[in-house]
Amino acid sequence: MSDLLKPLKFCVFDLETTGGNLKNDRIIEIGMVQIDELEITEKKSFLVDPKRQIPDFIQRLTSIKQKDVKGQRTIEELIDEILEFIGDRILIAHNASFDVPFLNAVLKRLGREELENRSICTNLMTKYLIPTLMNSNLNYMSKIFDISHNHAHRALDDADATARLFLKYIDIFQDKGIQKINHLYYPKNRFELDLTHFKKSKDSLEDIEKKIKKIQCPYVMTFKGAQGVILYAYAASSTSSAEQDFLISKVKELDWRNISIRLAGPYTEALIKLDLVLSKIPKVAQDEIIEKIKEFNIPETPLEKAGELKSRVDHINQSDFIILNHLVPGQYIIYPIAAMGRKSGLIFRFPGHKKKLIQYLNSKSNRMQNGKFKKQVVSSALKEVFDVHVANCLLQDKEVFLFKRHNNFNDNENFFKNLDIYLSKNKNSYNYPKKYI
Repeated sequence: MSDLLKPLKFCVFDLETTGGNLKNDRIIEIGMVQIDELEITEKKSFLVDPKRQIPDFIQRLTSIKQKDVKGQRTIEELIDEILEFIGDRILIAHNASFDVPFLNAVLKRLGREELENRSICTNLMTKYLIPTLMNSNLNYMSKIFDISHNHAHRALDDADATARLFLKYIDIFQDKGIQKINHLYYPKNRFELDLTHFKKSKDSLEDIEKKIKKIQCPYVMTFKGAQGVILYAYAASSTSSAEQDFLISKVKELDWRNISIRLAGPYTEALIKLDLVLSKIPKVAQDEIIEKIKEFNIPETPLEKAGELKSRVDHINQSDFIILNHLVPGQYIIYPIAAMGRKSGLIFRFPGHKKKLIQYLNSKSNRMQNGKFKKQVVSSALKEVFDVHVANCLLQDKEVFLFKRHNNFNDNENFFKNLDIYLSKNKNSYNYPKKYI
């Protein structure tokens, strides 16, 4: 597949400016990186004299002082060299909706023709590839993909980090079998890092088997037949070779047209995702799914632990909320236990989204108290398995954090103290999105 993308030529660029106004603000630095045959080949950067005062907050943000640009060439003097470096290459920027229009505004002011190059925004691409990621700024993306980015808000360092992020994404596109160059520009619903699709006419059993054996976190596997009818679905832990062999046997046995695999973070989350589709599956298949989940993922409770397990199940039924690690490191997801559906949860970061979490908790608690809460409990088919799994997690003090509603979470210091303890003891180990499906 590399032959499809290898001939393309890219110019990654970043602008530092006196502000965000296209008409009145000016460029103070530009950094550019050329990519040829999917490798970084040449870099160039210029400090630019804006012939005006750089605002103090921009000097603090960029570390570019007035003395640094004094005596440098103006944009009028540099523009030909900049345009020559760009040429007819595809433009890449981490915020292309700002950088490309700003550069075009400069060209228009200079009486030059605006760029007609196609452009790609790695920030927007991030949101397509990792839709549940709450922070897509360049510094954070560099951190999670181990890209060196020591001087944020300096044009060449930002352009270089963007180029390396883009090349990471190119690897992902190729791993996922990109077939059209246009998919680089419009990757939505095609290349999500937590999801992969197989078509029976195109993908072999060997491809599916290889994929299953590489996954290192829980996931949900769904089999669809003609007209998109769901034939089968299963929540897998990924750790058991016997479980993998069972799923491979279902691939051979079922008359499927499409298979999808979605990563799920902790196994509790996999069970919640499974519950969303379980009712659409024939009853005979439901029974087998539950039995296999028990066989591979729900250990038998020793007699001496039976009382403790029942006590934990009672605790689940008396609780109102459950918090889990999200698949993305540093993110968490909360559900009301009575409504663990797709739209009822909240993905958040902590403590960064503490205010957002409090608003969510207060809103849901008030609705519960006033009897306005629409219940969507775990289906009866899955409830026993779900309860025993969560109860085992509570016995081992891992994976889940349960608690009751409160009149006002703004002043509930004990809740946040316990949440801090839970988060410190339950670190995310999935290594996503660096390791994706």
